[in-house]
Amino acid sequence: MTEAFLLAQAVEFDVASNIAFAIISIVMLYSAFKMVTTGNVVHAALYLVIVLAASAAVFILLGSDFVGATQILVYIGAIIVLFLFGIMLTKAQLGDDDSVASEKRSMGALVGTLLFVVMAFALVDTFGNDEINFGDPEPIAFTPSTVDASDLPTPVREALFISADAGEVELTQAQFDTLEPEVQRRVPGAEVFGNNKQIADAIFSQYIIPFEAVSVLLLAALIGAIVVARKE
Repeated sequence: MTEAFLLAQAVEFDVASNIAFAIISIVMLYSAFKMVTTGNVVHAALYLVIVLAASAAVFILLGSDFVGATQILVYIGAIIVLFLFGIMLTKAQLGDDDSVASEKRSMGALVGTLLFVVMAFALVDTFGNDEINFGDPEPIAFTPSTVDASDLPTPVREALFISADAGEVELTQAQFDTLEPEVQRRVPGAEVFGNNKQIADAIFSQYIIPFEAVSVLLLAALIGAIVVARKE
């Protein structure tokens, strides 16, 4: 009875995820098509905002909350603002521009086709016939060790029936596997792959120079737009 109920819950969740993904995909494809076909450069930038927001929604749907939040903060919060500044400062035509929808569409179609071919080849060459695993991943690794019971968080002790004054206890892999994922993450010595803290530490430690270089590049692009728009 319990297994059947859990299976029904999992199927229901998968159906909801598929429906949400279908809706997001339709919105993304429609916005992308309108972005490259509209003659209004401001409307194109706004359609691009929808495309990037839909991409962030896909990442969040896949469980990559950090990547989704980064997509919103960096691309929507910075890149799009930079585009809008460039549009305003270069005094681009705010209405429909018929000259945009003429000779440049063929070149855009060619570049888009080549990009699609390269991406398709890269995906096929990388994954091949690999099947997607929709089961629960095992993102946490733990080395069996002896820990002080007082150092264990209360949810961990309660789940393992260990009192706070038990002294040193040996936490085995079997005991660790019985814990819920959100409780496993609180066990000392457990390594969580893809943890937001680990990603943040990597960005602001060994990758701090490339991170700051990108911000300087965006600032240089904004200054360049001001220089282009400046009257002689």
